[in-house]
Amino acid sequence: MARGVIKIEGDFSIKENMAWLRSNWRWSALNLFAISVLVHVLSHGSTGWSNTDTFTFDSGLVSGKWAIRFLLACLTMTPLNTYFGWKGAIKLRKSAGLWAFGFASAHILLYVREANLKWLTLPMPFYLVLGLVGMTTLSALAVTSNRWTMQHLGKNWKRLHRLVYFSGISVVTHSMLATMMSKKILIRDPEAPNELKVYVVILSALLVVRIPLVRKLLKQIPVLLKRKPNLQVSPIAKPDGGAELWPKVHGRESGVSIKPSFIISNVKPAECNSMGSPPGKTNGFSGSDADDPSIKIPLEEEAEVQ
Repeated sequence: MARGVIKIEGDFSIKENMAWLRSNWRWSALNLFAISVLVHVLSHGSTGWSNTDTFTFDSGLVSGKWAIRFLLACLTMTPLNTYFGWKGAIKLRKSAGLWAFGFASAHILLYVREANLKWLTLPMPFYLVLGLVGMTTLSALAVTSNRWTMQHLGKNWKRLHRLVYFSGISVVTHSMLATMMSKKILIRDPEAPNELKVYVVILSALLVVRIPLVRKLLKQIPVLLKRKPNLQVSPIAKPDGGAELWPKVHGRESGVSIKPSFIISNVKPAECNSMGSPPGKTNGFSGSDADDPSIKIPLEEEAEVQ
């Protein structure tokens, strides 16, 4: 009996786990991918000047790149949900932001290990100031990314987390200035300037869609994509009792109205023949001529009629 109960509970837990994986597989894939990248970055490459070959894997440089990538991915999740209706993006936004903070922390630790705190001098280079400002902002957002802080801060929590855009501007600008001022980056990664231009374009687009007017216009896209033409076919009755043979078709989108080709007047069915001719005419013969016995019909035609 006990074994049966344990087996039932085990099957139930397996079903629960499978259901959770089906609903959170994107979140799981994102975190597994980030973990594998972080392990690869920390276990490969070097940060020193001992190897000055081109395209040398620099863990400090690569960790900074991945911090920017995850931060831009975090900023992209809200537009995907707002303008394209992808609700699953909201579940990935927090994870992407936390991984941006994680890679930025690794980037600073690797840089401190290499520079031995020699960069803590006054006046400090402006790109280092921007990097520290961006890291401070990311730290504040990471610490407050929990339900307890959200409940206690209330509306201020949302205002605080809007600083993520300021953090994105600081970090991307820091990377651009560091690339222009550091010979090491240009030697280790000659394609870094072109890659940073792509990041600038993406960040600029994400900031533009935050403008209220642009947001209002873009919100109409899902509505237009989902809207279907609502065609209504309704016969129109005429004042004299007749009816249109071709009723008007009212198009909601185009506003086109198809007028009737012709109108059947209010005539009694007995007064018209099957071809719609006026009374007293049948294919060129009057009604009296059709019944006149003086008109002879050939035998072949009479046989066909019979």
